[in-house]
Amino acid sequence: MRIEVDALSFSAGRKRILNGVSARFGDRGIHGIIGPNGSGKTTLLRHLYRQYPANGHIRVDGAPIEQIPRRQYARRVAVMMQLQSFAESELRVAEVVRTGRYPYKKIMLPYDREDEALLDRALRETAMDALRDRRVCTLSGGELQRVMFARCLVQQPEVILLDEPTNHLDIQYRVELMKRLRRFDGMAILTLHDLNLAARYCDDILLMKDGAILAAGTPGEILTPARIERAFGIRVDVFEAEGRICVGV
Repeated sequence: MRIEVDALSFSAGRKRILNGVSARFGDRGIHGIIGPNGSGKTTLLRHLYRQYPANGHIRVDGAPIEQIPRRQYARRVAVMMQLQSFAESELRVAEVVRTGRYPYKKIMLPYDREDEALLDRALRETAMDALRDRRVCTLSGGELQRVMFARCLVQQPEVILLDEPTNHLDIQYRVELMKRLRRFDGMAILTLHDLNLAARYCDDILLMKDGAILAAGTPGEILTPARIERAFGIRVDVFEAEGRICVGV
């Protein structure tokens, strides 16, 4: 899947959040979106998920996004946003993960063996199998993040959209999540605050500030001292260690 964004703008009241954003994503690998708080990262992601109508142009494989039937789009694109409606839910872990199969089910159609096999695999891959019968409202923030990622996996999407997916995760699960995205046979588009994770795992990066794209390119092209200072207002050291780009304050 290829996604093209052209001249996308968005305002909330009198505040302009996106200002003529244009970007290209596709069709494999990890595409990172970085920038300071308030730069428009999450708003751009929400447009790709069709939460907001496009004031501009978004095309998916050449077709205007608004012309793609919602159920069809939901089969191709999974989403893992920061604020989850399940956080206070009395549902059990397996029940929440199973909802990722909704785009494939007609009303009242029961789950079948394929659905359950996908559920079992997703729970194993996210190390949540032992907690499958726990109520979601009793989980830690990190455990909830892993549940929502498992929900994305059972959806079998071509694209996963993730908003700060490593928030609330300890170091082990941050690395495991990013490694799992590297193995994903499709495209991941995610917002990140951790510049070192972006450097290590992203194939390309969009750098945003004040609702606009400052630069787009590979981690080596984007994560330079000058560009980071321009976006974040701080001076950093950028160096290579064991062949990897590292950012230090």
